[in-house]
Amino acid sequence: MKRFLVLTLMIALNVVPLRSAQTAGVSIQSLAFLSGRWTEDSSDGNEEEYWSEPMGSSMVGTFRVVKDDKAVFYEFWAIEVEDGQVVFKMKHFDQGLIGWEEKANMVRLTTSIAGPQDVLFSKPDGSLALRYQRKGDELVSTLRRVKDGKTTEDVFHLHRSR
Repeated sequence: MKRFLVLTLMIALNVVPLRSAQTAGVSIQSLAFLSGRWTEDSSDGNEEEYWSEPMGSSMVGTFRVVKDDKAVFYEFWAIEVEDGQVVFKMKHFDQGLIGWEEKANMVRLTTSIAGPQDVLFSKPDGSLALRYQRKGDELVSTLRRVKDGKTTEDVFHLHRSR
C-alpha cells in the first residue's frame, strides 16, 4: 500500500509540471502576434478577421463572412485571463445580430499550447480546437471538431491587410 502511495505521488509530481510547462509563460502579451486585420477571399465569401492589441489583460476580436454583398454571419470574441489561465470566449451571430448561443452561454476554449507565433485553444474534452499559426503576413487558422467519433478540420489562410 505504501509503495502504491509513493508511486502515485511520484507520478503526480512528474505529470503536473509537464502539463503546466505547455502553457507556462502564456500571457495576453504573448498573443500580440494575432493583432491586426486579416482577410481571405474564398468560395465561402470574403472573410475578415480583426484582433486588437493586448490591453488590460484582454484582447478582443471579430470575424465576418460576406457573400454576394450580404453578411452571412459574425463572430465576436474576447480573450481574458481567468484564474491565471488565458481563456478564449466566442459568440456567433447571424445577420441582424441574431445570436446562436443563449444569452449567458458562449464557446469557451482554454489555452493548450502557445509559442512565439502559435497558439492552440481547445475544449478540455478535445471536441473543439482552434489553432492560430502566424507565418509572416499569413495567419493560418485551423478549426478542428470531433463529433460522433468523426474529426473535421477547416483551414483558413488569412493575409495581413492594411
